[in-house]
Amino acid sequence: MNTKGCNHFFIGVLALCTTFLCLPEGVHKSDAKIIDSVITTVKRPEIGKGGSACQKLATIPPTKGNGQKVFKHWVDRCGERSEMATKKTKIGETYWYGWSMFVPSTWKDTDAGFDIVNQFGAFPSKKGRRYKCGGIGSKISRQGSNFIFDLQRQGNFVDVECTKFNLAKVSQLRGQWTDFVMHVKWTGNQDGFLKLWLKTGNGKYIQKINHQGATFWNDEGTGPYFKMGLYKGNPNFKGPAPRSLYTAEYRLGDANSSFKQVVPRLSKQKIAER
Repeated sequence: MNTKGCNHFFIGVLALCTTFLCLPEGVHKSDAKIIDSVITTVKRPEIGKGGSACQKLATIPPTKGNGQKVFKHWVDRCGERSEMATKKTKIGETYWYGWSMFVPSTWKDTDAGFDIVNQFGAFPSKKGRRYKCGGIGSKISRQGSNFIFDLQRQGNFVDVECTKFNLAKVSQLRGQWTDFVMHVKWTGNQDGFLKLWLKTGNGKYIQKINHQGATFWNDEGTGPYFKMGLYKGNPNFKGPAPRSLYTAEYRLGDANSSFKQVVPRLSKQKIAER
């Protein structure tokens, strides 16, 4: 028996599993599904107070053949949000997420206020629930000079527990695309988990979150729904105005999906910031 050849084959398979997280035994690739995506056109826009004069959401066509369409989210001081909402999930189910974000080079570490760029919102939220880290559900936002993931969920002895995960400094992300991949089971039980990877520019994916335990609540109406874009919270928001952010390539995969299936795939155009 050629044991050397077998060893080389095993190492190769192991490397592929480590890179793309192999599907569980008994799950066929054909069973994996992308159940929601925002790739070519704006879907489910959410615009705040003041109407289109105060916030805009536009599609920017690719400038080269292999580029992806990009969405520009723009908010002036009289507005509060320019976001896209996506498919609601189910409590107790497992999902894969992939999406991209471009932070303009004009964003500074010293900007006042905050910028929420992703929300995993509870819909509808249980009446009377008080979220310790603000918002409704979990979110990714710029807080001071850092991008923070606020994971809010059922605690062991309290109704709401919030853990802050530092993802990156503003200076590390601005002026380039950042790609995200997330694997999560939305549940108020201890068998939940949330894993998040990000890649900036031409770098490599780095795992930033490896949470085990509750990720949501079992008594909400549905599981969370993902939103990408820009939310300022108040039409009289602090800091520079107008404010803009760019997003692309949102994909939601079911429990049988994989890192490889949702990861942002093609090169995205350079942004002519304006």
